[in-house]
Amino acid sequence: MKKAFFLVISLLLASTCYCQDGFIKVGGKVIDNRTNEPLAYANVSISKSSIGTVSNTMGEFDFFIPYSFKDDTLVISYVGYTTLKQSIRVSTSQTNFYLDEATVILNDVVVSSDGAKKIIETAIESIPIAYPNQPYLLEGFHRSWEKVDFTDSIAYPGTLIESAVTIYDPGYGQKKESPKYAEEIYLDEVRRSAIMEGWNYDGNWLKQLLQQNVLRHNKVNILFVKSFLDFPNTLVYEWSGSTKIDGENINIVTVEIPNNRKFPAMFTIYISEEDNTILRFDLKGNQKEIDFSQYDWHTENISAIYIFRRYLGKSYLSYAKVQYTIKKLDLVKKTVVRTEDYFKELLINKIVNANVEAVRKSLGQISKANSLALQAKPYNQTFWEKFNLIKENPIDIEIISLFEERGKLENQFKARTKKKDQ
Repeated sequence: MKKAFFLVISLLLASTCYCQDGFIKVGGKVIDNRTNEPLAYANVSISKSSIGTVSNTMGEFDFFIPYSFKDDTLVISYVGYTTLKQSIRVSTSQTNFYLDEATVILNDVVVSSDGAKKIIETAIESIPIAYPNQPYLLEGFHRSWEKVDFTDSIAYPGTLIESAVTIYDPGYGQKKESPKYAEEIYLDEVRRSAIMEGWNYDGNWLKQLLQQNVLRHNKVNILFVKSFLDFPNTLVYEWSGSTKIDGENINIVTVEIPNNRKFPAMFTIYISEEDNTILRFDLKGNQKEIDFSQYDWHTENISAIYIFRRYLGKSYLSYAKVQYTIKKLDLVKKTVVRTEDYFKELLINKIVNANVEAVRKSLGQISKANSLALQAKPYNQTFWEKFNLIKENPIDIEIISLFEERGKLENQFKARTKKKDQ
């Protein structure tokens, strides 16, 4: 009888996903209630807390919530949808989270190109107010990978790198042109696949990803595509209607970015009508046709997304991703020599804006300028089992199969870093 009693209790505890190490696991899929389509990059957070995560391209997420928030509210928001709010206790028993499309009242006003440009200008003027201008910390997860496909051989990957990081940011109001006011990256944990011999590991892609946040560094290009904040006469601004995010009315402005490579590129910017805050911007560009008459590198596509989340009256970076494909050309033979794919993303789990300098002093190793792949520590399996990871869909299929030609990823993670890699 006593054994049966304890078995029932154990099953009840397991069904609510309460973890023994002080975390509650909430996970599942964010779905459009009408179409049953997954909602990618939905913000998942806790009410009145800086803790959060983001769903992946398949709408999936895993969220390890500190047990102290067990009586709080889970909040899931997405562009153009009504925000879902429900108790964390209820959420632990769900696998699907359905969002309804928000009702947007359309008016008869048509905003001109000059009016769309004015919306962007007003948003720029609001940056020192809308975003934190004092130092803060972002705790999060970074992933990057590369793949090269030679025309005369099979494709092979570079290195899959995953890092738990803390980012120190001096604030949006500081002088952006000075290295003194750049972000600092502190490494909490790093794991990677095997190092590919002969690969070029000369860049810190997380640092590049942060610098391509044009709201923070407004003169930096994403590859060769200019920022939509530069306002050269060649940029084409267009108002594309309204939507909602978490109950707010949002203006949508698209910006066409002409460039000397004739690469079709378009920004889509989501700006609050209430306080002119930019809450998200996307960049899309695609050019299949190759011009062999000018450059020996051809950019086939660019995809970038930067999402921000409000906390205590300010907007903080919540998620960032840049992905692109480039091709090396032989201009004489008019052939493609190789194709290179690059992927980098950052997911923020927590914002820290109290006792920042004290916490900063207690942090561990600050990253160097070179690749994080060369700074990998021994694999901390216990840490990663309970970390809020975003599982990006391409990783699960093609890329994983390529990386695992060198052995199971788990075994590659466990392999200690070679001395020559330090």
